[in-house]
Amino acid sequence: MDVLPKRLLHGLAVFGVLATAPFLAAAYTPDNHQLSIAEGAALCERQFGIRLSSLTMEGMVDGVLEPDRVTPSSIQMLLQRIEPGSYGQQRNVSLARIAAQSLHGSPNPTRPVYTDSEEDRAALGGTIARDPADLSPDRYPIDVYSYDTNMAVRNKMLINASQFLCVSLAQSDAEQAAQRFGNMMHMIGDTYSASHVQRSPPTGANGDCGTEQIEWHFSMDLVSWKQHAPADDDAEDWRFACLVEHTSELMRLWAYGRQAVQATATAQDRIAESQTQVRQSMLYLCQSVFREDEAVLRRPAGGAAAEFSSASGDDNWAVLQDSRRDRAIEPVGLTSTAEARAFHVDVAARLRRRGSPAQYSYPSRDMTDLCAALTTHAAMPEPLRCTANEIGWAMSADDSVSSMWIPARPLP
Repeated sequence: MDVLPKRLLHGLAVFGVLATAPFLAAAYTPDNHQLSIAEGAALCERQFGIRLSSLTMEGMVDGVLEPDRVTPSSIQMLLQRIEPGSYGQQRNVSLARIAAQSLHGSPNPTRPVYTDSEEDRAALGGTIARDPADLSPDRYPIDVYSYDTNMAVRNKMLINASQFLCVSLAQSDAEQAAQRFGNMMHMIGDTYSASHVQRSPPTGANGDCGTEQIEWHFSMDLVSWKQHAPADDDAEDWRFACLVEHTSELMRLWAYGRQAVQATATAQDRIAESQTQVRQSMLYLCQSVFREDEAVLRRPAGGAAAEFSSASGDDNWAVLQDSRRDRAIEPVGLTSTAEARAFHVDVAARLRRRGSPAQYSYPSRDMTDLCAALTTHAAMPEPLRCTANEIGWAMSADDSVSSMWIPARPLP
């Protein structure tokens, strides 16, 4: 019997994926997000005596699932499983997915590998290389560079959380307010998935949640989608247990904060009270959820650990190809600051030109550490403050307020 040509096999596989996509795509809406809301609410009631209404719970569940519905990325992910020659390669990330992934707790994709063109050689001269001693000796040999540091990623997550909370606290519609809280919890939940973020486990005699730390943010251009869904669905380890505990505390802060903000009489008072309430949640996120060592914050963001990278042994289920050993993909450095900002500005501009509802803005690598600023100063750092634009938008009757795409804050 003749062996079918690889290209034909791939074509047949693509046809099979497309034909079954509606069924398979469900695997990429992890049940863990909905489960963490349910278990967090139950724990919040036991711990603090706060019982969320059925309408609030419906809104939170809708919100926590919404980020996985914003782009047709499930088909793209499924196709990547069988993409010929994809082992150890960067995968394409669409504009809408770049914007969406920034709301999933993921870094931007890494920069396409520099070529030998004159333009790329000039750009490569402005990069900031990592010390080779800091790189794994068994990393997969692809020289990718990051646009952002881990600190920029953490700053972005804090800005996202601030926006979701500012709008959520100000919205009069209880279900829409709960949806924005759910949007925030999807982002936080993804940072407790082993396929998005590598964390160290809780420390201390009792392994108390709130002591675990982020060690590595994975970028979605270099992950293994075969390993992605099972890790997202794992509800049996300490990651999920800590996520539920943090969800309970954030629900408590949200419930009291919303009550205080809704009691205000004017938009100005609502902005001021929102700042006060949002600051408490930001401090909690810095102190208990987004903890990172200084050395980690300075590293380039992106790539993926061995088990979860596109260079993992059997990543793409390639037809007629033996599996290989797992290899990590680590960024070897940072692009120039100018190239990073040019990437951020270009993504935002192209989304606007296309009329996309997706909102995108990203903090500069030069932005101060917002967690450090929060813990050392009484005033809320400027990038985390609720804006009059957001509060007015939240209080309006505009249909767009039911969407997770909050107007982007201009960032330096």
